[in-house]
Parts: sequence; structure tokens; C-alpha cells
Amino acid sequence: MSVRVHLDNPHAFYTNLDFISGKIVLNLLTDETISAIVVKLEGESRTVLMKPPPMPHEPRRRDDRSRIAMENHKILYRLQTVFPTVSSTTPTAKASFTLGAGHHEYPFRFKIPFNTMCGDPNMQAIGVGLGGRLGLMEMPMLQQHIRKPLPPSLGGFPGEAEIRYFVKVTVQRPSIWKENRRNEIGFKFMPIDRPRPPASNAEAFARRPYAFQAGSISSNGKKRGMFSRQPTSLSPVAPSVLVDARLPSPSILVCRKPIPMRIIVKKQNESPEYVFLVGLHADLIAKTEVRAQDVMREELSTFPIVNLQGLSIPIGNPSEPVGTETTLDDTLWDRVQLPPTVTPSFHICNLTRKYELQVRVVLSYGYPGEIQ
Repeated sequence: MSVRVHLDNPHAFYTNLDFISGKIVLNLLTDETISAIVVKLEGESRTVLMKPPPMPHEPRRRDDRSRIAMENHKILYRLQTVFPTVSSTTPTAKASFTLGAGHHEYPFRFKIPFNTMCGDPNMQAIGVGLGGRLGLMEMPMLQQHIRKPLPPSLGGFPGEAEIRYFVKVTVQRPSIWKENRRNEIGFKFMPIDRPRPPASNAEAFARRPYAFQAGSISSNGKKRGMFSRQPTSLSPVAPSVLVDARLPSPSILVCRKPIPMRIIVKKQNESPEYVFLVGLHADLIAKTEVRAQDVMREELSTFPIVNLQGLSIPIGNPSEPVGTETTLDDTLWDRVQLPPTVTPSFHICNLTRKYELQVRVVLSYGYPGEIQ
């Protein structure tokens, strides 16, 4: 006996409210007696963490397994009986049918829901165990559950955290001496875009002041030739600025689109020197919070977005009054798109993914042609 799951569209990304369909292919060399053929649409979020070592006053255990914290949440669980073709989706332990040798195919079709299902007691009560016997709870209700939109497929943390989606088939056999046959195939899931709030003029921002230290910048120890021009001496009052990095509020970044960022430099004092932009760096920081029982760990990932060096762009003019705001030219970054490998933010029972945009603005001051 061999059984396989075939998807009609195996290489596609699926999203909420999509239909995922295919067929079960069963090949028998001889006649076989079975109870049912059950197809399941499943999604699970699995986390495994090591507990911290015990305190000195706590007793130590020899079993290292006691230090492993683990959670496995069935965030998606749909069941369909494709054989026998009856209205009820729950097979019975007493049923038995004989299938003749040869090739058999059974189509299936599921609709992917919008929210997680691990906290649904009605869904948890459906369990099919060895030999088709009922009563084995496949999804324990021991952990705390929250109802949220289904998260995207997630990897990159081997042995620690994973979110996977798959279609699984079980050929149930009535005899306890013959094991059930199973097969599964995974697929990638990406949640549907949530409704976005209407556009507004509100902005979220990060603000940092910076004041150059007068007289602290030297000529870098370079030797000047006999005919080199003597640099213009700097004034005793170095420039002081306030740098803002702004995003629309609420801040929503979209893959394959540029970051809608504004960078504003505000003049804080009177100084005859120019302020120059000499470098700009922007990174998207992904923070993944992994939870298992009472243990938590945060994993960081970095997606480089902008990396500009060797610039010499004057910001404003020394003759402008204090308080003047200069917006940097967004052509420096508006052609750079967010990479498609970035998954959406999400929050479920044992995993949370959120993002921060880290912007570094490198400034210098002096006179045109003599940046310090």
C-alpha cells in the first residue's frame, strides 16, 4: 500500500479564504480492508527552549529533559473524510470496507480560515487515534491560547521555533496489528493584507539632537604639500542640529515598495559652518519573541535597506535662521524596496514578530570642499 497527497497548485503561496485542493492517490497491490481515509488541513506553531539552570538552593535533577520547555499549538485544523463518502466528517471505529487492488483517487478541498483555531474546544474534541479509535486528544488544551489572525509560515530558527502548514492524509485500518498509513505535503502560507486606516497627516518619529565639538576635529594628521591650500579655520561655535526620522502613523511598511520615510534636520544654533550629510544607513530589525511555557527568548534579524557612504551633501545654509528645518532629498532611498523575504508582523500563543526601523545619519561640518 502506498498513499500520496497531490496538490493542484503545489508551488503557490496560499492566503486567508483561499481554497486549497488536490487529490489523494492510493495504490494497492492486493485487496485491503480499511476504516476510512481522512484528510487534514493543519498548521502548527512549535517552540522549544532550554530552561535556565536551577538556582543554588534548588535541587538538581539528573534528567536533562526536565530543562526543556516546549509548546506545540495547532493553529489550524480542518478535517475531511474522503472515504467513505458520508455526510459526517468523523469516522467510526467499527466501520470497515474492502478496497480492491489497483489505483484509487479521492479529491479534497479546504477553505483556509482567517483566525487561529488552537483555542477552539469544538475543534480540539475531534481526535482520531491508532486504528481509527476515537478519544485521543491530538491538541491538548494545557497551554494558554489566544485568537488572532493566522501567522505566516516561519523558519530560520532550527530546533527552536517553526510555523508550518501542511495537508496530511491518514489511511485508517481496523486491525490493531496493521498500522495506519500516512503522508503529508507542506505549503507556504502568507496572511492577507489587513484593512489599512485612511491616510492622514499624522507621523511617528524618532528624534536625536547632535552638537559638534568645536576644535575637536583635526586635519587627520595628513601632511600637506608645499603648494597645498591652507584650510579655512573653523569658528569657535560648532553647529548643533536636531535630526528627525519620520514615518506615517500608523507605520506600515510593505514588501516590494519603498519606505515612506522623511528625514528632517533642524538648525539649533548660529554657526558660520555648513553641515554635510556624509553617510546614511537604514536597517529593518526583526524581533522574534519565542515563548515556551515560562521561558522566553528574543531573536534578532537584520534586513539592510540603505547603505550610503562617501556623500558630501550640504544641509541647509549657515545664513538661515535658527529653527530652520531642512528635509533631506528622499531620492537617496525612495528607489530601494523592502525585500520580499520580510514576513508580516504577527502575534500568536507562543510566537510574536515585530519590526523596528533603525536609521543612522552620519554628519560632518565645515566649508564646501573642506568637510571636517
